[in-house]
Amino acid sequence: MKKRIKLLSLTCALLISMAGCGNYVIEDDNSNAQSVSMENPFEEKEEGSLATLRHGESNPNRDENQNVLPYEYNGGEFSFEYYFLTEGNLDNVGFLLFLDGEPQAYKVNSTDAEYEYCHYFETEDGKEETIKFLFTPHTGNKGDTLNLTIVSITNPKFQPDMKETSSYGWYHKHLERMLELHFNEDTISDDSIYPAVETIFSKVSVEEEKVTSDYLESELGKDGCGNVSMENLDDAIYSTLLYDGELVYDNVNITDKDTLTVRYSLCGMAGVDYKISFFLNHKPVAFEDGMSYDVTLHKGNVWVVEATIDTSRLGELNTFYVVAVAAGDNYDIGVNKRESILIYKETNE
Repeated sequence: MKKRIKLLSLTCALLISMAGCGNYVIEDDNSNAQSVSMENPFEEKEEGSLATLRHGESNPNRDENQNVLPYEYNGGEFSFEYYFLTEGNLDNVGFLLFLDGEPQAYKVNSTDAEYEYCHYFETEDGKEETIKFLFTPHTGNKGDTLNLTIVSITNPKFQPDMKETSSYGWYHKHLERMLELHFNEDTISDDSIYPAVETIFSKVSVEEEKVTSDYLESELGKDGCGNVSMENLDDAIYSTLLYDGELVYDNVNITDKDTLTVRYSLCGMAGVDYKISFFLNHKPVAFEDGMSYDVTLHKGNVWVVEATIDTSRLGELNTFYVVAVAAGDNYDIGVNKRESILIYKETNE
């Protein structure tokens, strides 16, 4: 049997250190939606607070050892039930779906709902909710068994406004659950049913390079991985993300910039297959040939995706991050998500 992530009670759980005093009004992407009151994730309460998020499949089929069996795809639109439980100070949660490592648009609860790449759910302390995910697979042929990865994002509606807040603090943390989908029929994918993706890149290059001592020291070392050497590089998965050549942890001002170059690197355990996707405001960013790049990690090498953003295609406030999701037969490798960064333009207000 393929190896799988071992999770207590077959659920995912994330314990988040959250803090906040004072409320901030953050507008949803939908201009007609009501404002959402979000707590400041940076100031500390006197006693602090904790939030817990758990999510996983509801009533799946299991084998005699209680392992979750692959879901069965029999054509058309596929659906399955999923639950999440929140405790403590967490305002909302969003979910991204990936099929064989690539972003998958989906509906929630009804075939009449809209396809989106990220749906949001309001949360309450001690609230457990069961939802239904529905989607038409964008890939898959009869006989295939593909990874189906569910990635949660904490408080995805929060976005710094560069007035009261300037970074994401403890928000936008991720937690994944990996399942399997077995195809009894070919999927008939129709790209026209999916929502539009973001088109902000004017140039993209993807290269596999040799890992150098300079990369280990200047990129991985400065990004908090100072103990990585050529000898232990294969022990884990490592990534970096540079904005115009700099490591950034909060925001990037593009007011006077025509372009912004982002450089994502991924290396580590040899033989692991990944698909790398870029996201803007929780929507995938289009590459020339799709929404992700396929890479296989090799010993002593690093994959580098360098993309030039045309800043004229960006709004005033933009949430940006990169996600690498395991594909192929890699069922025991986690998701690599970089921290959310605000890319913003100054206004005269």
